[in-house]
Amino acid sequence: MEAILKDCLDGKLLTRAEALMLITAEGEQLKRLLATAGQLRDRHKGKVVTYSPKVFVPLTNLCRDYCGYCTFRKAPGESGAKTMTMGEVLRVVRQGKGLGWTEVLISLGDKPEAIDPEMKNFWAERGYRRTLDYLYDVCRVTLQETELLPHSNPGVMGNRDLQRLKQVNASLGLMLESVSERLLSPGGAHHYAPDKKPAVRLRTIAEAGKLRIPFTTGILVGIGESWEERIDSLCAIRDLHERYGHIQEVIVQNFRAKPGIPMRLHPDATHEEMLKTIALARLILGGAMNIQAPPNLTPQGYELYLEAGIKGW
Repeated sequence: MEAILKDCLDGKLLTRAEALMLITAEGEQLKRLLATAGQLRDRHKGKVVTYSPKVFVPLTNLCRDYCGYCTFRKAPGESGAKTMTMGEVLRVVRQGKGLGWTEVLISLGDKPEAIDPEMKNFWAERGYRRTLDYLYDVCRVTLQETELLPHSNPGVMGNRDLQRLKQVNASLGLMLESVSERLLSPGGAHHYAPDKKPAVRLRTIAEAGKLRIPFTTGILVGIGESWEERIDSLCAIRDLHERYGHIQEVIVQNFRAKPGIPMRLHPDATHEEMLKTIALARLILGGAMNIQAPPNLTPQGYELYLEAGIKGW
């Protein structure tokens, strides 16, 4: 183990086989793994912790996917279902600008009109064919009227939509989540989520790379994937970045069980799992990559993520 960690500090990226050897690290070995990841981060990024000063715009929470862990998605007519008007978006963004924010994070469900005739009619009445067409206008108007920088997470897209959104976004994002095909099986987190097929998501990230779009992606930890699949997901992200050089940051996000979701009885990702995953992500992706983790999903002890090698919140 010591030889592997020394090689990482010398600039060698962790191989899949080496990462699989390190997943068993416990006790003093785990401390050494975390320390190495932290040292590698310090050498490349220093010790300044960053966060994005952004406004959050949940443009629509309607979605054609039913993920086992999602609390965001709503169906048409369901309590809490909401698609923001242009006026509502601008009101929120202007409030953020007044507070000194510089970015707009726009999150939305994936192609709700593909399964909901009501959503298709909703867009037609407003002069749009698809959610992505409305998103383009929201980003364009936001840029023109507020000068805040949109960063959109619209789900799976093809080359044409990526090209179009590139014109009005500073960057785009799509969580890979996992390369595990098992999660698409009955009872899996992605069983009712056609847009969560790993090959489809990898293709979207690759298309963004071909178009030189700065891109955010990441993995979910604890949704039923194995350690091997977790490592494979991080290696897949690295492979795409080595090919296209467009991944600007990687998020390592932990699953938390919540009332009302299909996976409400599924165990949370443990703190140790998160620390180990973050450290392995740092050694797989290298010191130059921006790696972040959400502190709100670990209110007790999230500061330890700094020791595991994250760059920002």
